[in-house]
Amino acid sequence: MLKHKPIKIIVADRINLSGAKVLDKTKFSLTISPNISQNEILKRFLNYHVLIIRSGRKITSEFLSKCNFDVIVTASKGVDHIDISYAKKRGIHILSLSEANSVSTAEHTLGLIIEAMKRIRVSDEIVRSGNFSNRNFSRRELEGKKIGIIGIGRVGRRVANFCKALNMRILANDIDKSVVEKNSDLKFYPLDQILRNSDIITIHIPLNENNFRYFSADRLSMLKKTAVLINTSRGEVLDEDYLIYMLRENKISYACLDVFYNEPEINPEFFSLTNVTLTNHIAGKTRESDIKVSKEIFSLIRDFYNFHGQKT
Repeated sequence: MLKHKPIKIIVADRINLSGAKVLDKTKFSLTISPNISQNEILKRFLNYHVLIIRSGRKITSEFLSKCNFDVIVTASKGVDHIDISYAKKRGIHILSLSEANSVSTAEHTLGLIIEAMKRIRVSDEIVRSGNFSNRNFSRRELEGKKIGIIGIGRVGRRVANFCKALNMRILANDIDKSVVEKNSDLKFYPLDQILRNSDIITIHIPLNENNFRYFSADRLSMLKKTAVLINTSRGEVLDEDYLIYMLRENKISYACLDVFYNEPEINPEFFSLTNVTLTNHIAGKTRESDIKVSKEIFSLIRDFYNFHGQKT
């Protein structure tokens, strides 16, 4: 009887490895080399079958032209960091997450909404400065506020559930008709109407060629002066420069951003603004989501080879 060689997996970025227990050790072998360079991957692991990465690693056509992987798995839902069309030409399958970090991202979004409306960070700074009696900063309730949720996927849907529990008025938007039909309990509105009427806008759309700077200067300028903007999707889906202008000129009340154009190099103009909260792309990253991500990643690999078998 012929004995098949194991399917070789290289983990090129730091991930939780607890999910690897779903793999049959007689069929799969795992090599851990976190933060390895692209050149080192090509030099040392050309005969491997699977590459596991995080979203911070760019997978270009140049890299793809030189590698021989069956599969590249990214520990993210978005795949904008990978040249998908070129991977398809090379016959390389790209697998991404569907559910694992949606709870964490939705919870972080809610946290940012609360921060923007309650100004918890400002209050903390006041207390630390010894000026306890200073309450001279704006705070607002969430109940009854109109929240525009742009993109009703797994994250957007969870955010809607949270906002329902807080008795907020939900204005939903999604370009996918099947999403609209599936979420019949939500009221969907045209984007322009949502932008002009919402107290809070939260963005949950993927980054692709159609969504690059989807929230353009023209669209951002529709926001009310009292509006709050939340973005936990991708930095490139909005015009960051125009948003900075709006914040500086108080043409928008507040913004909370977890994602940026050129991560980790953030536009320093943000740092002088007092009406913006910045977090370092952590919305989907928690202790619990790390475990869920790990389980989904290795289950994707197992299921792929159960269905496709190994290349020869």
